Amino acid sequence: MENIFRAYDIRGIIDKEITEETIEKIGKAFGTFLNGKGTVVVARDTRRKGEIFKEKLTEGITSTGVNVIDIGMQCTPVLNFYCSLIKSTAGAQITASHNPPEYSGVRFRKSDGTGFPEAVPNVRELFFSEKFIKGNGKVQKVDEKIPQEEYINFVLSKIKIEKPISVVLDPGNGATSNFAKKLFEKAGCEVIAINDEPSSEFPGRGPNPKPKMLFDLGQEVRINNADIGIAFDGDGDRVAIVDDEGEVLSADEIGCIIVKEILSSKKGKIVINVECSKAVEDTINENGGEVIYTRVGDAFLAGAIKENNAIFGMEASNHFTIPGIFPFDDGVLVGLFFTKIMSEKDIPLSELRKKIPRYPKESIKIECEDDLKFKVIQNLKEKLKAEHKIIDIDGIRINFANGWILIRASNTTPFIRLTVEAKTEKETKLLLDKFKAIVEDEIEKVKKND
Repeated sequence: MENIFRAYDIRGIIDKEITEETIEKIGKAFGTFLNGKGTVVVARDTRRKGEIFKEKLTEGITSTGVNVIDIGMQCTPVLNFYCSLIKSTAGAQITASHNPPEYSGVRFRKSDGTGFPEAVPNVRELFFSEKFIKGNGKVQKVDEKIPQEEYINFVLSKIKIEKPISVVLDPGNGATSNFAKKLFEKAGCEVIAINDEPSSEFPGRGPNPKPKMLFDLGQEVRINNADIGIAFDGDGDRVAIVDDEGEVLSADEIGCIIVKEILSSKKGKIVINVECSKAVEDTINENGGEVIYTRVGDAFLAGAIKENNAIFGMEASNHFTIPGIFPFDDGVLVGLFFTKIMSEKDIPLSELRKKIPRYPKESIKIECEDDLKFKVIQNLKEKLKAEHKIIDIDGIRINFANGWILIRASNTTPFIRLTVEAKTEKETKLLLDKFKAIVEDEIEKVKKND
């Protein structure tokens, strides 16, 4: 059961780690964490047992005296928006985001719709202690269409698409099915949608829009001579983009295009996580922005944006935040915003993408026991900072003139991940070999001294 509590949410395998009893206890723990007061907006994605899990979570929360507003099956961006719209105390989504269909879990949200990472350790402690407050909260059910319509109206008040543009959407049978298409059509786009029926089994391509899963989307874009293809993950907080030639853009390429657009009208700070490409950092600096690094995790991204009053934020995992519209990451919003950018360009996306540098990047996992990996990272920090200027907000990142390296312990598995990017494949390999040896040597030293 310890494994289901992650850095900023709760996830596990359905009926093995995540059961009805587990979900109800999580609800009791969350309601107790909120001191038995206030109102929580609750929703679910399309996953197995989503409805019963939502009901059990609601039972748990209301048993502490906290009220619940049940908005049904929604993508996470709509839940986030509705929390901020009605000024709820918090939000809770039954989801496992991009994880395989056999997973489910819970994500907590603050009253403004951003992530609530500090809730997780508190909920975990209460979950195991079972020291729950008792009360009698009430449940209000809201028609699913109401939050969706409110969201659509708000987004369309912020994003105007003046020129016709053709889009192929791929919700992947997730929570944006039958919803994203409505938004894009109301925005004035010509829309074709695939995998657009919600399903707990995600039969089209699965809930994770990885490049290798987007072949059908690319093919539909080419067959229909569309301008752009857009895919979402299972709960809609991540977005992937395919150009007019059917090629998948990296998160860094998406970020570079948005960065240029945002900085063209307003200068300011831009938050990126420690896994983002040098191409993003270069684009920010070249266009008058200031780079702020943050740790991996969408909740931490939102926190860093608030703290620094940033004008954009992104992660290498396809999470993007446009705080001028929403303070939280929103794949649907960013997909529409990106479509607006392309509708105003005189060249196709494939040509625009080719202008962005793509540096060779490699990432490997090095085995290291859970009880040793953070000690290894701490030792390496002390050693490497004597020779390099390190960024240690999430592992160890070192920037070089020709690239960068990131050494980071996994939060959930017995590995240390080493990621390297440089301007050439030769330089990438040299950096990878050098720091792989350094990490492995430190692991052996810690083992001997343990």
